[in-house]
Amino acid sequence: MKAGSAAYRNFFQSASSNIKDNYDEGRLAEVRKGKLSIGILAAAIALSPGSVSAAADSHILLNYKETLLGSSQVVTGGTTLVPLQQLAQTMGYALSWNQSTKSARLVRPDREVTVTAGVTTTTVNDKVITLAKAPRVLKGKIYVPLVSAVSAMGGKTVYDKNSDSLNIVDELRYSVASAQGRLYWVSQKNGDVFYSASSAGKPVLIGELPFADLTYTHGLEVKSVGKGVDLLLLTDNHYAMFNDFSNGYQALIQDGKIVKQMEYHYSGASYTKVPLLKTTQLYMTDGASIQYINNDGSLGNLFDLESITGTEGNFSVEYAAEDIILVRMMTNTHLYAIHTASGLSTNLSEKLISSEDRKEWDRADGTDSFYLTKMLVLKKREGNVMTFTYATVPDGKVKTVTYNVTSQ
Repeated sequence: MKAGSAAYRNFFQSASSNIKDNYDEGRLAEVRKGKLSIGILAAAIALSPGSVSAAADSHILLNYKETLLGSSQVVTGGTTLVPLQQLAQTMGYALSWNQSTKSARLVRPDREVTVTAGVTTTTVNDKVITLAKAPRVLKGKIYVPLVSAVSAMGGKTVYDKNSDSLNIVDELRYSVASAQGRLYWVSQKNGDVFYSASSAGKPVLIGELPFADLTYTHGLEVKSVGKGVDLLLLTDNHYAMFNDFSNGYQALIQDGKIVKQMEYHYSGASYTKVPLLKTTQLYMTDGASIQYINNDGSLGNLFDLESITGTEGNFSVEYAAEDIILVRMMTNTHLYAIHTASGLSTNLSEKLISSEDRKEWDRADGTDSFYLTKMLVLKKREGNVMTFTYATVPDGKVKTVTYNVTSQ
């Protein structure tokens, strides 16, 4: 399905409307393990401990998607308290802590909130309001009353008695991430991108990503390239209707200005994927081309995959290094090697799978999970030697083959 096409978006919206639980289980597992990068600035808060009653069992959601707040909430005097740092992360706030005043500053576009331990009053854009209870220190962390803190931070809460869950409704749906002290916010409601050069600065609108009101919650990550250049990545991977969906928006930003943007949208049959080898090469892609990013943050070579491979369609990137790229056709099982120096390609599926085995593989359907679990995949690289495995179609026998990068 073509990246960024209207057909994809129509199909995606149709699929979304038929799904009751519109969050990705894989992403939720990452959140539970603490691996989902949120990029919040947070200082360690070491204060005197306080007393508290037993924790509640009710769920706490954000826009009807589960969060970690439910497992960390406590109830005292009939009021639910949650860690301020965790609530700030959930609602897309950058947080900084002033140890001398025992106060926290929370910032996101158009809103700044200051909270002080032991004080019921708080400021919202210089306006004083009162919380239900004073923030207090528990287990070395500052806790705040959930309902009134959410209100101060621009959201509202809705309690569902039937499911015993409390939902935080936050319409702007900001995500925040940081790199080298620079802060970025993205509204998943309208795609606005905000930037601040430091934690002391205020968010400034620098552009927008090409979407309106994302159906699924996308994770935000920022990678520092160097010399004031950052690569902003807003990505989502989820399962729906027996298919895997992968969506991404990328923006290369230098000194607070967007230099280039790209996006991709993939969908295909769901199957158990082999973990991809990690590389340090940064790039952007839209499924039809790959733009390399140099170590100094400048734009590197642009590879037009259709013209290089002679094959029309969408490609996903499975490996990227300074000297070689591995890309997979989304409509079949073919794996191509792009040699970056020459700009030439090699169809590895044809080169490495034996002629006898290819009698079956030539009829393989890239949308069939039976074939997808057996296709040629990279297992390791040692120097110029890349080791791949694939399984024969009739009996599933696994074979190991190698490719020398310098052979091109």
